[in-house]
Amino acid sequence: MIEYQITSFKMAQTQKPGNAKLLIGELAKLAGVKPDTIRFYERSWLLPNPQRLASGYRAYDDTTAKRLRFIKQAQLVGFSLDEIQRVLRLSEQGEPPCRSVIAIAEATLSETEAKLQELERFAQKLKSTLSRWRGQCPRGREMAAEFCTLIESGETVPSR
Repeated sequence: MIEYQITSFKMAQTQKPGNAKLLIGELAKLAGVKPDTIRFYERSWLLPNPQRLASGYRAYDDTTAKRLRFIKQAQLVGFSLDEIQRVLRLSEQGEPPCRSVIAIAEATLSETEAKLQELERFAQKLKSTLSRWRGQCPRGREMAAEFCTLIESGETVPSR
Protein backbone atom coordinates (compact mmCIF):
# COMPACT_ATOMS: atom_id res chain seq x y z
CA MET A 1 0.00 0.00 0.00
CA ILE A 2 1.32 3.42 -0.94
CA GLU A 3 0.95 6.18 1.60
CA TYR A 4 0.91 9.81 0.59
CA GLN A 5 1.65 12.66 2.90
CA ILE A 6 0.19 16.07 2.19
CA THR A 7 2.75 18.67 3.05
CA SER A 8 1.91 22.26 3.62
CA PHE A 9 2.97 25.02 1.31
CA LYS A 10 4.72 27.83 3.12
CA MET A 11 5.90 31.03 1.59
CA ALA A 12 8.73 32.84 3.26
CA GLN A 13 7.78 36.08 4.93
CA THR A 14 8.71 39.16 3.01
CA GLN A 15 11.62 41.20 4.24
CA LYS A 16 10.08 44.43 2.99
CA PRO A 17 9.03 46.95 5.61
CA GLY A 18 5.45 48.09 6.03
CA ASN A 19 3.23 47.94 3.00
CA ALA A 20 6.01 47.77 0.40
CA LYS A 21 5.22 46.14 -2.92
CA LEU A 22 6.80 42.99 -4.31
CA LEU A 23 7.96 42.74 -7.89
CA ILE A 24 6.92 39.65 -9.85
CA GLY A 25 10.32 37.98 -9.47
CA GLU A 26 10.29 38.51 -5.71
CA LEU A 27 6.76 37.13 -5.36
CA ALA A 28 7.61 34.18 -7.60
CA LYS A 29 10.71 33.36 -5.56
CA LEU A 30 8.78 33.53 -2.28
CA ALA A 31 6.08 31.26 -3.69
CA GLY A 32 8.46 28.81 -5.33
CA VAL A 33 6.94 29.37 -8.77
CA LYS A 34 8.11 30.99 -11.98
CA PRO A 35 7.02 34.50 -12.95
CA ASP A 36 5.20 32.96 -15.92
CA THR A 37 3.01 31.03 -13.46
CA ILE A 38 1.97 34.28 -11.81
CA ARG A 39 1.21 35.83 -15.21
CA PHE A 40 -0.83 32.74 -16.12
CA TYR A 41 -2.80 33.02 -12.87
CA GLU A 42 -3.52 36.66 -13.70
CA ARG A 43 -4.78 35.77 -17.20
CA SER A 44 -6.90 33.00 -15.65
CA TRP A 45 -8.41 35.41 -13.11
CA LEU A 46 -6.97 33.48 -10.17
CA LEU A 47 -4.90 36.51 -9.20
CA PRO A 48 -6.07 40.10 -9.64
CA ASN A 49 -4.29 42.36 -12.08
CA PRO A 50 -1.51 44.00 -10.11
CA GLN A 51 -0.79 47.65 -9.74
CA ARG A 52 1.90 48.97 -12.02
CA LEU A 53 4.82 51.07 -10.98
CA ALA A 54 5.79 54.14 -13.02
CA SER A 55 8.34 51.89 -14.71
CA GLY A 56 5.55 49.53 -15.82
CA TYR A 57 6.66 46.73 -13.53
CA ARG A 58 4.00 44.75 -11.74
CA ALA A 59 3.75 45.52 -8.02
CA TYR A 60 2.10 42.98 -5.70
CA ASP A 61 0.83 43.47 -2.17
CA ASP A 62 0.49 41.10 0.76
CA THR A 63 -3.11 40.26 -0.23
CA THR A 64 -1.89 38.84 -3.54
CA ALA A 65 0.84 36.88 -1.76
CA LYS A 66 -1.78 35.38 0.58
CA ARG A 67 -4.01 34.50 -2.37
CA LEU A 68 -1.09 32.84 -4.15
CA ARG A 69 -0.33 30.90 -0.97
CA PHE A 70 -3.97 29.72 -0.90
CA ILE A 71 -3.83 28.65 -4.57
CA LYS A 72 -0.67 26.61 -4.04
CA GLN A 73 -2.06 25.00 -0.86
CA ALA A 74 -5.31 24.08 -2.65
CA GLN A 75 -3.30 22.49 -5.46
CA LEU A 76 -1.40 20.40 -2.92
CA VAL A 77 -4.66 18.83 -1.75
CA GLY A 78 -5.70 18.05 -5.31
CA PHE A 79 -7.88 20.97 -6.37
CA SER A 80 -7.82 21.92 -10.05
CA LEU A 81 -7.39 25.55 -11.04
CA ASP A 82 -11.07 25.67 -12.08
CA GLU A 83 -12.11 24.42 -8.64
CA ILE A 84 -9.83 26.92 -6.95
CA GLN A 85 -11.32 29.70 -9.05
CA ARG A 86 -14.82 28.62 -7.98
CA VAL A 87 -13.82 28.74 -4.30
CA LEU A 88 -12.19 32.14 -4.71
CA ARG A 89 -15.26 33.49 -6.51
CA LEU A 90 -17.53 32.35 -3.67
CA SER A 91 -15.27 34.04 -1.15
CA GLU A 92 -15.22 37.26 -3.17
CA GLN A 93 -19.03 37.22 -3.27
CA GLY A 94 -19.09 37.08 0.52
CA GLU A 95 -20.34 33.50 0.66
CA PRO A 96 -18.60 31.03 2.96
CA PRO A 97 -16.79 28.65 0.60
CA CYS A 98 -16.19 25.81 3.05
CA ARG A 99 -19.24 23.76 1.94
CA SER A 100 -18.05 24.01 -1.63
CA VAL A 101 -14.53 23.02 -0.57
CA ILE A 102 -15.89 19.93 1.20
CA ALA A 103 -18.04 19.00 -1.82
CA ILE A 104 -15.08 19.37 -4.17
CA ALA A 105 -12.83 17.34 -1.86
CA GLU A 106 -15.48 14.59 -1.57
CA ALA A 107 -15.84 14.44 -5.36
CA THR A 108 -12.06 14.35 -5.79
CA LEU A 109 -11.79 11.54 -3.26
CA SER A 110 -14.51 9.57 -5.04
CA GLU A 111 -12.80 10.05 -8.42
CA THR A 112 -9.44 9.08 -6.94
CA GLU A 113 -10.84 5.89 -5.41
CA ALA A 114 -12.47 4.96 -8.74
CA LYS A 115 -9.19 5.56 -10.59
CA LEU A 116 -7.31 3.45 -8.05
CA GLN A 117 -9.76 0.58 -8.56
CA GLU A 118 -9.37 0.91 -12.33
CA LEU A 119 -5.57 0.91 -12.01
CA GLU A 120 -5.71 -2.17 -9.77
CA ARG A 121 -7.79 -4.03 -12.39
CA PHE A 122 -5.32 -2.92 -15.07
CA ALA A 123 -2.37 -4.13 -12.98
CA GLN A 124 -3.98 -7.55 -12.51
CA LYS A 125 -4.64 -7.89 -16.25
CA LEU A 126 -1.09 -6.78 -17.03
CA LYS A 127 0.33 -9.40 -14.63
CA SER A 128 -1.74 -12.07 -16.34
CA THR A 129 -0.65 -10.93 -19.80
CA LEU A 130 3.01 -10.83 -18.74
CA SER A 131 2.74 -14.34 -17.35
CA ARG A 132 1.38 -15.62 -20.68
CA TRP A 133 4.05 -13.73 -22.61
CA ARG A 134 6.85 -15.14 -20.46
CA GLY A 135 5.57 -18.64 -21.20
CA GLN A 136 5.58 -17.93 -24.93
CA CYS A 137 9.05 -16.42 -24.97
CA PRO A 138 11.40 -18.37 -22.68
CA ARG A 139 14.67 -16.70 -21.75
CA GLY A 140 17.36 -16.83 -24.36
CA ARG A 141 14.97 -17.67 -27.19
CA GLU A 142 14.38 -14.94 -29.71
CA MET A 143 11.16 -14.89 -31.66
CA ALA A 144 11.39 -13.74 -35.27
CA ALA A 145 9.13 -10.86 -36.10
CA GLU A 146 9.31 -7.46 -37.69
CA PHE A 147 8.66 -5.79 -34.33
CA CYS A 148 7.54 -8.12 -31.57
CA THR A 149 5.54 -11.29 -32.06
CA LEU A 150 3.91 -10.90 -28.67
CA ILE A 151 2.30 -7.63 -29.63
CA GLU A 152 1.79 -8.51 -33.30
CA SER A 153 -0.15 -11.62 -32.31
CA GLY A 154 -2.88 -9.44 -30.91
CA GLU A 155 -2.33 -10.68 -27.38
CA THR A 156 -1.66 -7.20 -26.15
CA VAL A 157 -1.92 -5.64 -22.78
CA PRO A 158 -5.54 -4.81 -21.97
CA SER A 159 -6.43 -1.16 -22.22
CA ARG A 160 -6.82 0.86 -19.08
